[in-house]
Amino acid sequence: RTPAALCRPYILRRSTASAMQKKGTRVERKTSKGSKTPSVTPVRRRLSILPGQISVDEAARLDGAGTPASPTINNKLSTGVFGKDGVVACHSSLSRVGYVPFNTSKVNQDRFTENLNFANDPSKSLFGVFDGHGVYGHFVSQFLITNLPGMIAAGKDLDTDPKPHISKTFMAANAKLDKSGIDCTCSGTTAVVCYIDGKKVYTCNAGDSRAVLGYLGEGKKLKAKALSIDQKPEVESEAKRIVKSNGRVQACQDVDGTPIGPKRVWLKHQDIPGLAMTRSFGDKLAASVGVTCEPEILEHDLKEGVDQFIILASDGVWEFIDNQSAVEIVAGEKSAKAAALALVDESTKRWKEEEDVIDDITCTIVYFKGAQHPVSLKN
Repeated sequence: RTPAALCRPYILRRSTASAMQKKGTRVERKTSKGSKTPSVTPVRRRLSILPGQISVDEAARLDGAGTPASPTINNKLSTGVFGKDGVVACHSSLSRVGYVPFNTSKVNQDRFTENLNFANDPSKSLFGVFDGHGVYGHFVSQFLITNLPGMIAAGKDLDTDPKPHISKTFMAANAKLDKSGIDCTCSGTTAVVCYIDGKKVYTCNAGDSRAVLGYLGEGKKLKAKALSIDQKPEVESEAKRIVKSNGRVQACQDVDGTPIGPKRVWLKHQDIPGLAMTRSFGDKLAASVGVTCEPEILEHDLKEGVDQFIILASDGVWEFIDNQSAVEIVAGEKSAKAAALALVDESTKRWKEEEDVIDDITCTIVYFKGAQHPVSLKN
């Protein structure tokens, strides 16, 4: 294939009847206050379409693809010093393959990883969600859940200088991916990883998957706090790096030159690859113009009894659900398993209401000792 053909999965064009409300026609949408404001129906950023002749691992077709933690899960409330023997009370993950009407071989390209007793230390744990994209995105995300946790755990600087160590390990994993034989010309994956060491959470993000904390704010009201920042071309600092690297940032355009959908990353003089994020693993073509897997790492100190849970999820969740709504959906369930199912079900429902397709949807929910959620822990 030509490079352009390889990169087509980045941009999924909807059917003629519903495509972009006839190529970006202004439509009326109600705001939260009931007023109407003009907007443009966005083009989906990416849904990978696999040609029928490509062989795919049977495991990649299944929901729930991930690397599970040890079957021994601590389901008890806090005992002793918070963080000394681990802060995780329980956790649950769910991954659901998306839907494309004309692609019966659509595979789930999302992956998750759950690791308790991380690096053989009961006070440490690591959780991650990876959202693959492009023709071979499922192979890329699978490669990362297979290799990245062990590479992070093996580093001698994990205890003394975790942020530089994890950043270097992300880069090293990408270099290893480059030698793996997987065609990453126009395929890659996002990564959002929460490394928990005692009471400290390090959220390491490359791309537009996201981690959100649910905590009790003033008046014991449940609030949401973003633990990561989506890295997209709309972010000024990210766009500057792309342009400085001889790339181009702009939205797709219809035949009349009208911008459609979100901004994307392109080669300076060619309309490829059209990536809708500015950091990822793989994506060698996009990497030539500044896309990087170097993570942005943010820290958070957990507060016992205040911080309730963390949601890690692919953009299949965040496309139509905001942070606060996601936290409230999770808090309304009585168990970790029920919460993960409720969040994925609600995400699926909203995709069906808004689009003709459904993205792969994945979430991991991690609850903390001493928290009021889920209710099942208190019983």
